[in-house]
Amino acid sequence: MSVPRTRRPSPPSTPGSLRPAAEPVFRTTQRSPHRVALVRAGIWAAVAAGPVALLVAVAAPAPSATPPPARPAATPGISRSVDPAGVAELFCDLWLRAGASAGDSADSATVRAVRALAPDVALPEGLTRGEELLRTVAVRSAQVEGDAWSVVVAAHFRSAAPGGASEGTSESDVRYFAVPVTSSAVEGAGRFTVTGVPAQVAGPGKAKVAASPFGTLLPGQGALADSLGEFFDAYLVGVGEVGRYLAPRTELSPPRGSGYRSVAVGEVRADSEVADGAVPADGTEVRVRAAVTAVDGGGGQWPLEYELSMRSRSGRWEVSGLLAGAAAPARSAVAGGAAK
Repeated sequence: MSVPRTRRPSPPSTPGSLRPAAEPVFRTTQRSPHRVALVRAGIWAAVAAGPVALLVAVAAPAPSATPPPARPAATPGISRSVDPAGVAELFCDLWLRAGASAGDSADSATVRAVRALAPDVALPEGLTRGEELLRTVAVRSAQVEGDAWSVVVAAHFRSAAPGGASEGTSESDVRYFAVPVTSSAVEGAGRFTVTGVPAQVAGPGKAKVAASPFGTLLPGQGALADSLGEFFDAYLVGVGEVGRYLAPRTELSPPRGSGYRSVAVGEVRADSEVADGAVPADGTEVRVRAAVTAVDGGGGQWPLEYELSMRSRSGRWEVSGLLAGAAAPARSAVAGGAAK
């Protein structure tokens, strides 16, 4: 059963009033304060992200592809030769000793050691009776061509004195042998092969020596010689402190275990005449060569020679440098503290 709906009557139209056919609908959405704040924060974050992103991109290192580790290029057949002086010295010693006794067999330890270095080299039959090999020393090595070397080895022999000499006397003899060696540094300690029998050759000649710069002979009782005597007493014997005889900013440690009981200064030569006579102005420097004789506890005498630089200060000479074993160049005296 349907219920009749009651229709509401339309309001009466008044004259002069107009009703639009359709009313436009406007929807107003009101935003909450929290939502507005979030929107604003998002806008400012977007604005700030631009410069920040730019800075990050600039500061970050550019990506680079890491190449694989390079493998060393193989160069077959190419090797660098090494000096075989030590091997030639060892071989020459073994080679000379391999025939020291006529009873040496082919499988003796010495012969096997020789064959390890030189498989095809003939051996000597034996040393002269009463002759003894003391030592061998390589004195010169020269690269002939490529991996081929020639090494000169000095062999020191001792033998009994001939001609009915008294028992216990002996003579020394030094001979020189040129040893051909092939060497290469392919791997490890290298490879070496003696390629021929040693050849006996003449020893090395004497090299020319330059003229000595120490041309001024100083008196044995002069001021500089006296200063040297006091210095060597402290330096070699241990009488007093070495530092009191050294120039300022000079450090020098005395040798240990010398065992000398006394020392005497012999001939003294200088490279300038200013060292002869009275002590010159402060800061004057000269170089000298002094011959010294040191006596040990058993009475043995040891001839020694030193080259020193000396500097004047307060009316005396002080050691400013020890140049033992070095050839000092000729030079003029330095005055006025210019010396270093």
